Amino acid sequence: MADNANRRLILGNGERYIQDVAKPSAGRSPEPPRNYDEARDLVKAGVTGALAEFAALPETKRLADEAVFCLRLHPDAMAKSYDPVAIFNEVPELRNVGSRHYQADPERVAQTKRVEKMREKKEDVKGRLVFVQGPPAGFERLLRHLDRPTDRLRQQFRDEIQRVERFDTLAPTEQLLGFGPDWKEGRAELVLHPTSYPADALEEFLEGLFEAARVKIETSRIRQYPGGPTFVSCRLTRRSLAVLAGANPLRAAHPLAFRDLTDLRTAQVAAAPKPSTSTTRSTIKIGMFDGGVDPTVPLLQGHVEEDVALAISTLPAARGVDHGTAVAGALLYGPLNGFRAGDRVSTPPVFVVSIRALPTSDPKDVDLYEAIDVVERAVPARKDIKVFNLSFGPRGPIDDDPVSRFTYVLDDLAYRHKVTFYVAVGNDGEAAGLDRIQAPADLVHGVGVGAHTTNGSGPAHAPYSCKGPGRECGKIKPDIAAFGGCENTPIHLASTTPSQKWLAWGTSFAAPVAARLGGQASETFERSSALLGRALLIHTAKHPNGDPDPLIGHGCVLPNIEDILHCDEQTVTVVFQGDILPTKIVRLPIPWPDRDDIAGKVQVTWTIAALPPIHPNHPGDYTACCLEETFYPHARKFQFAPPKGSKDKPKNLNLDDDAAEIARLLKAGWKSAAFPLSDSGNQYKTEGQKRAIDCKWEPVVRRRISKMATSVRDPFMTVHAIGRNGAKERFDYVVVVTLRAASYDGDLYTDIRGRFPALAPIRLRTEAEIRVQIA
Repeated sequence: MADNANRRLILGNGERYIQDVAKPSAGRSPEPPRNYDEARDLVKAGVTGALAEFAALPETKRLADEAVFCLRLHPDAMAKSYDPVAIFNEVPELRNVGSRHYQADPERVAQTKRVEKMREKKEDVKGRLVFVQGPPAGFERLLRHLDRPTDRLRQQFRDEIQRVERFDTLAPTEQLLGFGPDWKEGRAELVLHPTSYPADALEEFLEGLFEAARVKIETSRIRQYPGGPTFVSCRLTRRSLAVLAGANPLRAAHPLAFRDLTDLRTAQVAAAPKPSTSTTRSTIKIGMFDGGVDPTVPLLQGHVEEDVALAISTLPAARGVDHGTAVAGALLYGPLNGFRAGDRVSTPPVFVVSIRALPTSDPKDVDLYEAIDVVERAVPARKDIKVFNLSFGPRGPIDDDPVSRFTYVLDDLAYRHKVTFYVAVGNDGEAAGLDRIQAPADLVHGVGVGAHTTNGSGPAHAPYSCKGPGRECGKIKPDIAAFGGCENTPIHLASTTPSQKWLAWGTSFAAPVAARLGGQASETFERSSALLGRALLIHTAKHPNGDPDPLIGHGCVLPNIEDILHCDEQTVTVVFQGDILPTKIVRLPIPWPDRDDIAGKVQVTWTIAALPPIHPNHPGDYTACCLEETFYPHARKFQFAPPKGSKDKPKNLNLDDDAAEIARLLKAGWKSAAFPLSDSGNQYKTEGQKRAIDCKWEPVVRRRISKMATSVRDPFMTVHAIGRNGAKERFDYVVVVTLRAASYDGDLYTDIRGRFPALAPIRLRTEAEIRVQIA
């Protein structure tokens, strides 16, 4: 932290000023791409063909009386609001069991303006696929319903049928993902559609399918989630993969190779610093899932707990303990770079709880489901831990569909227990075709951590660190980057040899550097949370180029907690916290002095983080809710629209300066907008544009706007909670806003507090509150 007496703590209690806002009316939906007669014939032919394919399957590849078919919506109907509802109401035997995206040749879909533009660009179009499940009799009833006279059908039903592009089955190429030409055999993950079959009946079906495919059921692990997918970890060969292809309940299959732990025995070494002389330890706990630790190492002694009761039942392996000890040291101290043999480290600001999740039972066939089981048991049991670090996972780039079990488990635990996971993104950034981030770093309720190193001018992406983008609802990945070193500038780590430290590099060691700060931001001050800690790290991250990218995400984390929790003399940071119902809109004032003479520019940066439910059946709609924000820089500037039929153009006017003209226009039939002029970058109108450019449905969004101070007056933001997938419950959110006015000629911090007296500096917990004697 810079030595600056004017640095002051960020301000809390912003929620005291939040107000509810009435919801505006929605606009009209675009016209369907086909007329009803054409669409009806297309759907009837598709359903008839799908039923014939299903009947022709061997009994080992289909569940009796439970078929899953694909209802592919036209690319213009990407939004969740276009999902069929009336179809399922009219034919209750059928149900929606998930969705995903599909790619299509623009020449082979119904032509609309959007599709024609894609044809000109010679690009595939993306559409939405809804999985429809039911007995064959249910699909036959749908065919009969389609034969009814048009005037006896509900309008909503007809509209939904008109938006169907194809009705068919999932192709084997859509099921088998990531099995390259060099893949011959290995462990894989199967994802099965949700089913009404009980666990024992489903296992009996899998036994028959695996027998036909020559897959050993005894070395496979099946994990069925109520209302969600069934995940299966098993060993496959090319032959068995070919037999599984086309199985009707199979949604997807992908390789599940283990991302091996770094072998630190081959790393360079240097003399280790001396441990702290303090007899106290922190009460801020960070959990870590890894290969175990050596708690007798002087740097760790008294500051690490091994939770043996929750650990995996196997014996620890030396390589895993080496790795876990290095990770624990990074959690306690950050990089040990700069510490010499005679130096003494400071007292760690956090306490580490090690929950060993490796090795699994067969070192020749690492089954990460055993490790995931440890995580599922441990997080609910350790209610005293808000932040967890995870520096291992399966090797290989993520798929857009499906969500892996590892990712789903972390996201579900984060939502239900309000914790945050910091996860290494992987070290294959220089491997062609394998350089995309690796699961479970694609989680949306946690932080995917990439690695940066240093060059002559400052931090730079470490070439080995895997790159984004992430999946839908989590595109900006990595979220942030932390120092992980490189061959030229390695990170210095705690070693299992007491007198030494290891010199290595990897995202495995960048993740705990970020988690350390995340743990502090979550518990160093009153009323903080894991969600707020995550938002603060992302909000304060510094990107060398200013804008987020697929290499280091939002930027590099700051080096210490003081920089995260303080404002300098030209900035003010305010925190808003609350919960919200889907469909609700709230108004958040952006604190700003009540002055008209402010010179220069003001920069407004905001980060919004939410914790909505997630739905693994819908990878394209994985988050059940989002927060759509709109920023209004000047509360008195509105747009006025001319009467219908007029050739006049809309006018932007100031309620004060242009009062006389406004009165004249209103008398002539002009209409005022309901809200002032906005400046949020929310100008993207279609769902596809919002998803691709505006990162709609991301649980964490960070934005920045720069304006002349003279164009800012009583600024505010509206936050609109939008739900889908039947989401109805409240969910937590936080908003962090920073104003920077370099030319402000007064005390910005004091002036804002004077106008908004409920705002107060966060209260840091005292040493007495966060430190206890080492037992």
